[in-house]
Amino acid sequence: MPKLITFGETMVQYNATYDGPFIEDGTYILDAAGAESNFAINLSKINEDLETVWISRLGNDEAGKFILENLKCKTKISVKMDASNFTGISYLNHIDEDTHVKKYVRKNSAASKIDFSDIKPQLITADAIHLTGITPALSDQCYRTVFKTLEYSKNSNIPLILDINYREPLWPPSAAKQTYDLMLKYPFILKMGLDEAEKVWQLGFTDIEYVKYFHSVTKSIVLLTRGSNGAILYDGNRIIEHSGYKVNVVDPIGAGDAFMAGFVGALFKHISNKNILEINTLTNHKELELSLKVANACGALTCTARGDTASMPNIQDAMKIIRENKIFS
Repeated sequence: MPKLITFGETMVQYNATYDGPFIEDGTYILDAAGAESNFAINLSKINEDLETVWISRLGNDEAGKFILENLKCKTKISVKMDASNFTGISYLNHIDEDTHVKKYVRKNSAASKIDFSDIKPQLITADAIHLTGITPALSDQCYRTVFKTLEYSKNSNIPLILDINYREPLWPPSAAKQTYDLMLKYPFILKMGLDEAEKVWQLGFTDIEYVKYFHSVTKSIVLLTRGSNGAILYDGNRIIEHSGYKVNVVDPIGAGDAFMAGFVGALFKHISNKNILEINTLTNHKELELSLKVANACGALTCTARGDTASMPNIQDAMKIIRENKIFS
């Protein structure tokens, strides 16, 4: 069974059940939220033939225990419990359909101490690696761990999947860009949102101009999401576009992680992990086109309920939407 690993911080998230700014006595859904664990959980749902492993550190506290309980049976876990540090916390408020406010209590958390020694035992047997642009922003230690992992993947020819996942509360665009530009030489799949691309790189490009720009840098498959307007893929040969699926948006947080898991999960269903680095739109157009459809279906459905992974579909549900070209209102 192919093995895909990922690592990063997962926090206990207080996801408001009401619309509007923070209210002291407001009601919340308690959830485990982190881009990397979201991806691992979602990938397990969409492709049961993949072994997924989430690696991290948690505080030996109630929040850490909640996360372990929440994630067990959803993905394999490789976690160190750290009694001397705390588990991060996130507060999510929904102002309106397009505006969502996150506040973090995560500086110097247990996850900010993630070390390459935590990753390497799983890395040795990995068939692919997923990383985000969040982890290097957490601390100098995490930055070093990310780049040691990137170098290991390059030297060992392990496919690297990079989801930029820019988080403005963690660092300004200029600082993020310096790090991301260094990371761009490693992935075989790069994904980001059009809004992220413009916020960080500020080039004023169209979606097509951005995917061509990033391909010129990475020489990889580039995925650019366009919110409710679907996504675009470019690998230097052909552009594939999908307009997305219209849904009744309840909570869009986690849609990008669902999109990425849908794409990767579908791709690994149809392409052997031994051949994954050779895929391109000239010989694998159908597989890439289908994977993009699955990704959009997963991203759309995840917006229909509160919680980062609560409404992630399995592959059968995603394919049903694709076959029916189902429109939600």
